[in-house]
Amino acid sequence: MLHHDFRNTGSSMKVLLFSILLAHLGYYMILPILPIYLKLNKALNVAEIGLILAAGSFSFQAASVVGGVLADRIGRRTIIALGAVIRGAGFAGYALFQPFWALMAMALLNGLGGGFNAPATKAAIAALASDTEKKTTAFSLRGIAANIGTSLAGLLAYFVLGGSSPLIFYVSAGLFVFLAVISWYYIPKNCGEKPCPIIPAKSYSQIVRNKAFVVFSLISVLIWALYTQLALAIPLRAAAILPDPSIVSLIWTINSIIAILLQAPVSAWLLNKIQPMYALALGIVFIGAGISSLYWSRNFYGLAASGATFIIGEMLIMPTMDSTVSRLATAQMIGVFFGLANFISGLGEGAGNYTGGLLLSFGIRSPIPWAVYAVSSVVIIVLLVALRFWLPMRMAMGDHQHSNLNEKGGVE
Repeated sequence: MLHHDFRNTGSSMKVLLFSILLAHLGYYMILPILPIYLKLNKALNVAEIGLILAAGSFSFQAASVVGGVLADRIGRRTIIALGAVIRGAGFAGYALFQPFWALMAMALLNGLGGGFNAPATKAAIAALASDTEKKTTAFSLRGIAANIGTSLAGLLAYFVLGGSSPLIFYVSAGLFVFLAVISWYYIPKNCGEKPCPIIPAKSYSQIVRNKAFVVFSLISVLIWALYTQLALAIPLRAAAILPDPSIVSLIWTINSIIAILLQAPVSAWLLNKIQPMYALALGIVFIGAGISSLYWSRNFYGLAASGATFIIGEMLIMPTMDSTVSRLATAQMIGVFFGLANFISGLGEGAGNYTGGLLLSFGIRSPIPWAVYAVSSVVIIVLLVALRFWLPMRMAMGDHQHSNLNEKGGVE
């Protein structure tokens, strides 16, 4: 069980997991109420809100590549701490500034900090987990830590800090500064237990030649574009149907509690036993169903049911995406691979926020956005199943060995 694996992890891994908890606590205090805050407190329209969210996502993707390269070159501790400070400054700016251009600048700053922080943290986790099963377990532990932070964020935001109060942004900024401090003092200085290697410039061409990683990344854009719709759609749907839309932050708390309770059995009974592309396809089934079903939500309970459906899919795709990237990456440049993976996720999220804003501008009660979400889910599922049987991906994931046994009369 994962709680046993957590007790057996080293102190560096425990600090990383705690830093992930803090990062999600600080981030998810803001995410559920940000569209509502921008609409009610800053008087922005839906299209402007979509642009601000997209700006943060595109900034995140660009910074992820730089952050991944720097993590491999100068060490993960420095990049994790620097990213946390930058992100904290961006969140404080949302409360301080009023003009649209200033809020766009804060979104860019926020994405920059997240882009530095995320690949360095994931690279550190992957480096501490040696084999395939340990990588899946480590990223499942990461998922549990993230969801503990998310669940606490919803409770703190709604019951303690007062819904969409500007105070939330200052508290979030303080949490990221605290994250930077503990990371600086307790995460190893270099790349693990040894100095970071010198990586020749020509080595980066290996990434382009990695066909499995390139194609997986292209499909990942679609996955993240769909995934990010919940953060935009639920708050705006709540604003249309609920008398107090800030209660929507509790949905993230409910989802996180579900994930904390179920991530361990999902990992033990499913993720470690089925092919990763199948796990991702199954996850998209639940994510697509969760988002599309918002069309029929008429109250808080309906929104919560859609969110609970979505979180099942998240439990399947999150650790699988990270463990797949770590399996496709080369050990010497694992930070770069995770940086590129975060670049891809930012690209997908940015495109998703922009297109989601356009779709929802048809009207929250229109069936058009929700039908598009459903059709997009089916397309992604078909692509993932096809990718499962593509030879370069099978070879990269080690599946070709089983296929050879099949051809000789063995069983897969």
